[in-house]
Amino acid sequence: MAPPGGKINRPKTDLAKKLFKRRRVLGSQQRRRRQVVGAVLDAGLITSHHLKKRRSSPRANITLSGKKRRKLLKQLQHQQKTSMEERGDTSEEDTQEEEEAQC
Repeated sequence: MAPPGGKINRPKTDLAKKLFKRRRVLGSQQRRRRQVVGAVLDAGLITSHHLKKRRSSPRANITLSGKKRRKLLKQLQHQQKTSMEERGDTSEEDTQEEEEAQC
């Protein structure tokens, strides 16, 4: 047993602080390494909100509701359609300029 009043309220030494910190840091690194990562359904349709959720809780399974999934698919289709139209417009202008130059 320690002498009376010897160990109560004694401040931690630097060595003890460093050892506690080392154990805490190593434990967190090991937990991070062993952590199970949840499944991602519809991987092509991940939004920034889902990435934020993945960062805060990697173990959570990420699924999209049917409504949100349809909306995202529709957005992607519209973006692709507009990009295809823009490419088509520039190529049509080029062919018209070439035809005018030949005449």
